[in-house]
Formats: sequence, C-alpha cells, structure tokens
Amino acid sequence: MSAEVSRPLVSIVIPNKDEGEILRCCLTQIFRQEVPFPFEVVIVDSGSGEETLNIIKQFPVRLHAIPPASFNHGLTRDLGASLARGEHLVFLNGDAIPCGEKWLIGLVEPLLVSDEYAAVQGGIQERDRAHRFFWNSCGSSFYFTRLSERWIARYDGIGFSTVNAAIRKRVWEELAFGEVPIMEDKRWQKAAVARGHKILYRSEVNVVHSHDFDLKDLIRRCQREGFGWRLAGEKYELLDVLYDLLSPGKYRMLMAGLRSGEVRSLAEVLYPFLRPLLEFKGNRINNSYE
Repeated sequence: MSAEVSRPLVSIVIPNKDEGEILRCCLTQIFRQEVPFPFEVVIVDSGSGEETLNIIKQFPVRLHAIPPASFNHGLTRDLGASLARGEHLVFLNGDAIPCGEKWLIGLVEPLLVSDEYAAVQGGIQERDRAHRFFWNSCGSSFYFTRLSERWIARYDGIGFSTVNAAIRKRVWEELAFGEVPIMEDKRWQKAAVARGHKILYRSEVNVVHSHDFDLKDLIRRCQREGFGWRLAGEKYELLDVLYDLLSPGKYRMLMAGLRSGEVRSLAEVLYPFLRPLLEFKGNRINNSYE
C-alpha cells in the first residue's frame, strides 16, 4: 500500500507526537498486513521532532502537521477522519503496535460483511512486564473504580477506545467526536449507542499498548480521567470513593507485588489509594482539563 492509493477502502488514522521507535514498529506492522483491499495511513502530527519525522518519511503515509497547541483528542481525530478517503476509519494510537498480519482485516471485516455494526472495538494487551506500570495501563487493575465498572456493565462489556477501533465513515460523518480534551471515545460511545448504533467487541484483534508512570504523571493522568468521565456525563460520588478505597482486592495485589519485587516505584505503591481520590478531584472539583 502507498500514499498514492486513489480509492482506499480503509483509512488508518494515527494521531502522533514524538512516538519515535514505537511508531516505527507500529508502521512496520501496518504495512505487513495481509488484506484483500487497498488502504491508506493518515498521520496527524502535533509537533514531533526530527527523529520521529524522519521515521515517518520512511513509510508511504499521508502526513498532516498541526501546531502542538492545537492538539485536542476529539478534534485531532476528527481532522484525520476528514482527510481520510476510505469508507471505513481505523483509529490507532502511534504507540500501539498491531499484533500479527491479520489485525486489520480482523478489525474491519464485521463492517465489510454486514451493516449491523457501526463500529468495532479491538483488544489491547500490555507490553512485557519490564516495560510497564505494575497496575498496567488498561484493563481492570488500572481502571478499578466504580466509574469504570458501571460503564462497562452498562455497555455490554465494552469501554470504547480509539487506541484500537474501527468506525464506518458515514457514521462518523453523522456523529463526529467534537471538541473533547480527553475521553472522546467514551463520549462518542455513549452518543452512538443512544442513537441506536451497535458496537462489536473483538477481543482477539489486539494491539500491544501500555504506559509507565512516575508519580507526577500518575497524578495528572488520574485527575484528567476523572474530568473526562464528567465530560461523558458520569458522576463519582463520595460513597463511590469510600467503596473503592476500602475494597480489599487491590491491596492483596499490592502486597503480592511488593513481595515479588514487581512493585518498584512510589507511584506503584500509592496507586490504589491515589486513584479514587484523584479521580474524585478531577470529576467533582476541577473546573478544567488541567
């Protein structure tokens, strides 16, 4: 596939800033995909340095640059979608690496064979333990509060994420993400389901994606996610905080991690206590994304 494909069936939209060698791995795996249709890759870059830009130039992608200050999780993805020429949009993070050569066909096939689904959610798996936060950065050990649990229960086990997802372009044209500083995917999921659209979860169609956090990054992340839940219309009450602080399972996990040596940082030690408190602050006290 190349940037010169005139009529791609699928457009892969990747927001990016300075993902470097991880982006190289991502793009390498994309262009190894075994698919019976033409596709394109659209990268919306918000201020990467020369190292990352030189990596991008080695691949046949369409690159669109925006000023770093104009990045917005919702609007940047909308921009990539507006530039896309395919009938189906695949949203992928620049630091998410597709697993195997059948990832792309596995993600979009339900959209190709039937009109039943508006979107497909793929799976997300963590990187090797040596390169990730003890509590992971996706899944139930990271998103353990009642906010996340209620959302998953309400939406049939799906927490929609643009880390690895496909959406029909005509559905996006009807329902764009809009200006959302965080959790644009959850807000889109809520609006799409309210309009009667169906989302299919294909847990076996994975990307590898995870983060590590120091204490400063963790504090910022948890507060922002609490604020993001507020933007999605979800409230986190004091009783929820108490319930999440007093639930024993995560403390047993913490003790096991301390004994095994897998818990190595102050951020990892404090996480079970900090997340409920910081999520509450972001959800009920903070008046802005920052």
